[in-house]
Amino acid sequence: MAAVAPFLSGPTFLDEPFGREVDPDLVDPAVLEREIAEQNLLLARSREVPETVRLFVEGLADEVSTLPAEAAMRIDPYLLVSLQRALLAALRAVDNPDPALARRELRIRLEQLRQVYRDLADARPIYEDRPAKELARWLANTVAVPQGRLAELLSVSPRTFQRWVSESDEVEPQGDDARRVRVVASLVSHLRHALTGGGVIDWFERAHPMADGRRPLDLVDDADGLPQLVRLAASARSQLSA
Repeated sequence: MAAVAPFLSGPTFLDEPFGREVDPDLVDPAVLEREIAEQNLLLARSREVPETVRLFVEGLADEVSTLPAEAAMRIDPYLLVSLQRALLAALRAVDNPDPALARRELRIRLEQLRQVYRDLADARPIYEDRPAKELARWLANTVAVPQGRLAELLSVSPRTFQRWVSESDEVEPQGDDARRVRVVASLVSHLRHALTGGGVIDWFERAHPMADGRRPLDLVDDADGLPQLVRLAASARSQLSA
């Protein structure tokens, strides 16, 4: 098991629409998500916490507790805190002297851990170098709204967006347009799991209390506000899918 390995490497492409390109020597968060799910299934079939599950939780906690500063800086702060809290709660559950209570509580905490690693698997650098035209097409296919609404979200005309997503037109987003497409695609990769297409657009357009009353749309072009946007999107996904 290598809980921190994915965060020590260079940029990786972790989820659609970005493809997958992970160093074969590393264990990416998606693998750990599946391992946690398997441990929870084993726990579900047991009357108390099996020794193998206990060792799995303790080993995962040991690795996260020794997370190098370089790796911690590459993890979204919201997800890092969520990971640490879920692991602490899992360790408390393992130490519960009542076997039945320990099993029941640990099942809840393992599911929380699985969701954190799921979000880590979806996370990616906002400025990762991917074809902006490919991401524009992915947005059109993923967010089930009229293309005019996506064009407005991206601050371009409907005709321009149509040309971006057309397979027969070579026109593609450039400069600030390309950067905006990447930012929006990165956020949508979280939001699509918890919201409908219309809900995703509404999320961008509504004032958010955790953004000092500003709309997420107002922060898309604010480089200093981008980390906050990612936290808000990941938070929305986790809260609505819990």
